[in-house]
Amino acid sequence: LKVRVRQMDFIGAFLQAKVRSRVFIKMPAIYGELFPDLKAYCGVPVRLVKSMYGMSLSGKYWYQELQEFLLENEFEQSKVIACFFWKVFSDGSYVYLLDYVDDCLYFGTNDVTVKQFETEISARFDLTLMGQAHWYVSTRITQSANFDITLDQSRYCLSIVRKYLDTIGCANVVREHTTPFPLDFIPTVDDNSVDETAAEILSSEYNLDFASCVGALIYLALSRIDIIHAVNKLAKFTRRPGRNHFMALIHVLRYLRDNAYLGISFYSDVERSPIHSMLGNSEMPELSKELFLTFSDSSWNDDVDTGRSTGCY
Repeated sequence: LKVRVRQMDFIGAFLQAKVRSRVFIKMPAIYGELFPDLKAYCGVPVRLVKSMYGMSLSGKYWYQELQEFLLENEFEQSKVIACFFWKVFSDGSYVYLLDYVDDCLYFGTNDVTVKQFETEISARFDLTLMGQAHWYVSTRITQSANFDITLDQSRYCLSIVRKYLDTIGCANVVREHTTPFPLDFIPTVDDNSVDETAAEILSSEYNLDFASCVGALIYLALSRIDIIHAVNKLAKFTRRPGRNHFMALIHVLRYLRDNAYLGISFYSDVERSPIHSMLGNSEMPELSKELFLTFSDSSWNDDVDTGRSTGCY
């Protein structure tokens, strides 16, 4: 699919949404002296018509405002990802939209219908059309001339390394780390600290907040599939991590230090992808002609604590 992903930003998004309940505010009377034209509204309760920043329901009101506009304009909404919408136009072309609060990514399969969508949404909301997307929720988007798209969180990855690894309370190891986990590490509750107090002592010794660091890595794993297994295993020990768990986490951080710029690439032509080349050189080259491919792997009975297996697809 050869498309360009574009981005738009809603200006003062919450202020563009109408309040859907009875909400009153009271501005200080002194405002009437500063703004004479508004004196009649100062020092007395006034009902809000539009949402405002600081309200607990502002985000919900804005989402409902955008959702209603899109659905009224014949967009369909994903039942799994509520912020994902798409529309099929009469000529068979599509427009897809992904929203996060006031930032949207969108692309279409036809430039004419994309321009039509931009005109319609610009007439309804105050927004800025930012052209091709480059950054979105701490993720860098690289769009190549051949329409390949690469996502990486290298800036976020380096910020994690600076925050947690650079202040670590153990010797610096400069050798390159090529695997997310130590090869001899076995995640098990047998290595847990005896209680939370002992875990806090280890946290102070290593100057490392285990749960906070793992939480940061969970978001990074969205574009770093190489660390998903390691993060999944470490997340099971955030309550009472032991010394081996801390050392394994430090190993992950060192691995990220040495491999900060990895990401995910989406190829506009499947024949240029590494997987296609791998299959073409295999004993079953006919697989490289398939349009949809899945790979599966599993580790039988690898959890030493529960006897469960680890699988993926």
